[in-house]
Amino acid sequence: MISIIIPTYNRAHLIRETLDSIVTQTYQNWECIVVDDGSSDHTDEVVGEYVKNDKRFKYFERTENYLSGGNGARNFGLDLAQGEYIVFFDSDDLMTDNHVQIKYDLINSGDYDFGVTRTKYFNHTNQFINKYYNFSTKDISKENYVLQHINWLTLDVIIKSSLAKQVRFNEIIKSGQEYNFFSKLVCLSDQGVFLDEVVSLRRHHTNSKRTTIASGIKKKESVAVTTWYTYLETKRQIPFNISKQLLFNSYQNIVNFKKFPEDIDQLKFWIEIYNHFKLKSIIKYIYFNLNCHTDRFLFLRKKALEK
Repeated sequence: MISIIIPTYNRAHLIRETLDSIVTQTYQNWECIVVDDGSSDHTDEVVGEYVKNDKRFKYFERTENYLSGGNGARNFGLDLAQGEYIVFFDSDDLMTDNHVQIKYDLINSGDYDFGVTRTKYFNHTNQFINKYYNFSTKDISKENYVLQHINWLTLDVIIKSSLAKQVRFNEIIKSGQEYNFFSKLVCLSDQGVFLDEVVSLRRHHTNSKRTTIASGIKKKESVAVTTWYTYLETKRQIPFNISKQLLFNSYQNIVNFKKFPEDIDQLKFWIEIYNHFKLKSIIKYIYFNLNCHTDRFLFLRKKALEK
């Protein structure tokens, strides 16, 4: 059985299309776990119709044991899942009719722990998404993924449940959760397979959280936090030079943000900077504090941004 996990929040006007695309799957041995993150609309009524008519649909409200947000909802869904395989999906996107069948066949085409397919927009022309899929199966490794030489979306994967349940979505970070999750996953196993076939249809929103966070200086804070937590959660499983690069990336974004994000422990951060950069960490520390107040001292910036 395949467990399809869908977090949702105020998607009553859209989730019906998503669930309909699951009902029409050619592969029928699935359960669909919808986790509501505190919707104030009539999502419960819409999903309730599907639960009533098809026992494979299950509806839950996120409990207080999980932080609010999609990450907490996904973790709750993972804990509830009964299937041998996990598929993550979103409550406003669509599956092709053969989505589950293609993924099931893919992960069972060899000795693989997870499989990766493709996604495209169905209501928007955007070639940017194609940059995610410029790789092949042989390129899947923890080094390549953690450093983002390769990438994929949450919708793209099927994962053995025994592996997926060893990894948690970080409930603190607000953006880049899929990068954080899959970095931890490939550190446990890089036995993945890629199929260059579109089986997920993504909905484009002009006012989505992703679009909002991705604008201006806020993106630098978001990337700094996500990279920092990814560094902390993978540093013992990746080579030193890769963990050093992750830490440097976080520092660089903090410098550009011009202040410390609230979700990063400053003392712990500077200790890690010292452990990786030794005497150069002094320059990095001095420049960060100067840069918070003035754009001068550009001669120090070059030194501070040396690896």
